[in-house]
Amino acid sequence: MAIPQNSIAFTDVMADLLRLPDETLSMTYMFINKYTRFQNSSTSPDPLDAYTLALACLSLASKSTESPRRMREIILPAHRLLHQYNDASGTESINKPLTVPSQTYNTLRATLVQAELILLRVLGFELRLPLPLDYLPRYLERAMEDAAKACEDYDSWPKEEQEEYGVVKSIMETGIGRACRATAVNVCKSYQLANLFPARAVALGSLYTVMKARGFEPLGDKQRWVQVISGRKVDAEDLEEVIEAIQPA
Repeated sequence: MAIPQNSIAFTDVMADLLRLPDETLSMTYMFINKYTRFQNSSTSPDPLDAYTLALACLSLASKSTESPRRMREIILPAHRLLHQYNDASGTESINKPLTVPSQTYNTLRATLVQAELILLRVLGFELRLPLPLDYLPRYLERAMEDAAKACEDYDSWPKEEQEEYGVVKSIMETGIGRACRATAVNVCKSYQLANLFPARAVALGSLYTVMKARGFEPLGDKQRWVQVISGRKVDAEDLEEVIEAIQPA
């Protein structure tokens, strides 16, 4: 079985195993970065290791994005990922397959509950943070609006006809939409982008980065393009900094 090499890989694979939506994974990384920022300014020792923090953030994010997962659903696969049971006959209970109920499970559950409480206090009990994904559909529709006006109005087709001809349900399910979504989720891992820039700017930066990678450039004045797509809610200077920060993200 593959073994996660770090807490980032662990978080990603846990989200996949739990079948969590992109919004939940994005929120998880937002929580991790907010917690990290708090700890960077704190003089007290960090009470949470990276893996416990990841699980607490996943659990709370699943609730805040209306995709809740039970403690058991989270703990069992997490334990299996982190403990390979190569020596199932060993005396250490932590190295044996986890069973429910058991003392080990109860201990892990209590640890995760305590981690959630710590995280809640650090977040000020604010669990619905703005995400770049919240703004992407609107920005992408505006960016593609001129060409879309000349296109067939697939939304007006009957559902049966849409299914017969394989019409995707929304612009976010097109190739460029999926690429924008993947970029926006990935950049939420960035401490800088999660903490120092508004979600709107990160969303627009994700869109611009994907468009440029696909050979598209804004027509005319770039600053005007930023104003039109964002509804004058993103500064062109912020966008430039976000684009620069996204490149290695």
